[in-house]
Amino acid sequence: MDPVAPVIVATYAEIALKGKNRSVFLRRLLNNMRTMLKDEPIADIQHVESRILVRLDDPARTDAVVEILGRVFGLQWISPAVSVPREAIDDELNDDLAAGREPRLTAVSAQACELATAARAEVRNFKVGTRRSDRTFPLISPDISRIVGGAVHEMTGLPGLMQNPDLLVNVLILKKDVLVFTAKETVCGGLPAGISGRVMVLLSGGIDSPVAAWLMMRRGARPEFIHFYAGRSFAEADADKIIDLVRILRRYSPGPLTLWLAPVVPYELRAIGNVTDNYDMLMFRRFMVKTAARQARRQSCKALITGDSLGQVASQTLANLGAISPDIEIPILRPLVGMDKMEITARSRKVGLFDTSILPYRDCCSIRSPRPVLRARARDLLLYSQQMKLDEAVDETLTGLEKLVVD
Repeated sequence: MDPVAPVIVATYAEIALKGKNRSVFLRRLLNNMRTMLKDEPIADIQHVESRILVRLDDPARTDAVVEILGRVFGLQWISPAVSVPREAIDDELNDDLAAGREPRLTAVSAQACELATAARAEVRNFKVGTRRSDRTFPLISPDISRIVGGAVHEMTGLPGLMQNPDLLVNVLILKKDVLVFTAKETVCGGLPAGISGRVMVLLSGGIDSPVAAWLMMRRGARPEFIHFYAGRSFAEADADKIIDLVRILRRYSPGPLTLWLAPVVPYELRAIGNVTDNYDMLMFRRFMVKTAARQARRQSCKALITGDSLGQVASQTLANLGAISPDIEIPILRPLVGMDKMEITARSRKVGLFDTSILPYRDCCSIRSPRPVLRARARDLLLYSQQMKLDEAVDETLTGLEKLVVD
């Protein structure tokens, strides 16, 4: 982003609505920002009004810091800014006011003109918007906007437009400096990572479940992942693709993420001869949910997350979704339930998951019967569970879990 500057202005949106709890959310957001920027040359992270100012020691790292901040849940917009020291501004302003001259704000106007000139070819009009965090500044906001706007018009020839301008030049008056910026990039939004508690994500090798995990992370959930692999042992799991998906999601997390790898052999051995083909897919999904729920309780997770989208495949009809988990006490959250495949795929591309999600992989669900019943009854799945001793399969799978920490 141009121009490169040693200050980045970050703003939040939803956190401002939290009332008496706002300080808790804001403290978590600031801690997450410091953690994710710990390897960058950050001089200070300061909360001013409803903005967070990230000051850099090395201006050359501005683009890198902007990229990281774009992955911090809780931030709504970010803007690289030009910093003008107050000392020079105040001296000139005091001289102008003492002499009865029209205030010039030369340094601020020069930076505003530079930004407007850089955008001149792409815009037809502009507006200057001013906010004074330091209310002791001698000029009021409309006067500052008028002075700076006049300089920009004279330099660029652009007309001013008060409603919906093509270019908005922002001037933020602080106690020690004045920030001038134009670029305003919309980022993740949502709630700070980890503020909502821990969840267990059933992670497949497809497109849907990684997007479901990202959406819950955006709502402040701290995820752990469980993946069910085909093969007789962990050595045969071939889980590189799954690890890569978690590694991509790790970029949005202030801390390491845990991945549990679960064998499906205990289910398959007991399902043979006890589960008919048209119920195999549903029973397998029931096995996964029961196993994940048990592991979630072990890890103090408060909910399960799945990538189900209503009606997307035969196993995700309303009847089947209900029949799979009638005895599961932990909540099952389905953030994709109302989204279609195009919406999910678009989100996967935007987050950076898509290219990895479509790589070839022997997913356990893909080798199940392709024609499950469409309106299963919970009592039938409970009967199958007794016949095949599903609880024993869950116990054996939990015993064979492998833990990976992805950092």
